[in-house]
Amino acid sequence: MSASIRGTSPSRRKDSSQSPKAVSPLRSGTGERVQIEPVDLYWEPVSYLDDDPVLPSQLHAKVVINGCSMHFEAYLVGSDGEVCDRKQKSAIDCMKTALRDDQSWQTIDYQGYPYVVVAIPYGKVF
Repeated sequence: MSASIRGTSPSRRKDSSQSPKAVSPLRSGTGERVQIEPVDLYWEPVSYLDDDPVLPSQLHAKVVINGCSMHFEAYLVGSDGEVCDRKQKSAIDCMKTALRDDQSWQTIDYQGYPYVVVAIPYGKVF
């Protein structure tokens, strides 16, 4: 399966020195502003691998995006590019299937280890 996620608005390069990643599909001022309010300033480890009780397999941080309470979850990624914890890997694999995405996701660094991050909205009663 091969899939990619693309913006619905066409994008054009302004000059040949710009890379495609630097071009926004929307011109400035035409879209709504994204408002991100961090609630937590630090990642909270919430789950650990069975064979390593020191290395967190899951991190958690609260954030509000345009008034919607959400949390970022970060999952430890192994050298094979896969999520390390079996339970979390299953959930991420389901999400990737739903998104029709077969590419490795970009990661962040936490204490020298790579983690993939997803944003999840809280339920309406928070």
